[in-house]
Amino acid sequence: MDIIRRTIIWLVLAIGLTSCSGLFYDLKSDVLQNIQKGMSKQEVSKLLGEPQYRRFDRDFDEWEYSKCISGNGYTTIIVSFEDGKVVGMDSFATYDNRPVQSVTVAPNEVVVSPPHTIYTKGMPEVEFQGFYDKVKSRPFKDDQFELMEIGANNRLSCNQCARLMSIYPFDDDKMRVLKLFAPRIADRENYEEILNVLDSLFKRDDAKKLLRIKN
Repeated sequence: MDIIRRTIIWLVLAIGLTSCSGLFYDLKSDVLQNIQKGMSKQEVSKLLGEPQYRRFDRDFDEWEYSKCISGNGYTTIIVSFEDGKVVGMDSFATYDNRPVQSVTVAPNEVVVSPPHTIYTKGMPEVEFQGFYDKVKSRPFKDDQFELMEIGANNRLSCNQCARLMSIYPFDDDKMRVLKLFAPRIADRENYEEILNVLDSLFKRDDAKKLLRIKN
């Protein structure tokens, strides 16, 4: 019984302490600095491996990764290609909402894995991640927006809205996402997270108006 008990304890601790395991391997933060405009898809693959998600439209192609950056937790990386060459890259933190796990291995003996970051506002993260994955799995933009229109009654946090906006490389598409969800943003005080994914200063001003943020 002691061997079984020790094995269970070890497994629970291993799960709790390796939140960046599984499909997400550890990535050194300086790797992102090596991705430059003009690089080929082969060169990006050598640095990041094969993408978890891929989107394309005519000559435009977009690769998305979810990696564990050393010391920083999960990071989503989006690399944009045009005619097979890198034309842009975006990266942002991806938060984990898995509940604290506890396992009773013997009377009065409880092992608890370390807590994870959780959202207190917006859509429950587990549900949002499922929604986000469904949107990204649609190969065409029109299908993606059709799905988001159906889900536009959900309350999102600014971070969640920004993550959906970041699926797209161009500000016009990002603003189209924001228009769908702006009326039900749960934490407008964090609006900077949304502004940060927009390149144009004019679009940022438009975003503030949608969010009813006074300058």
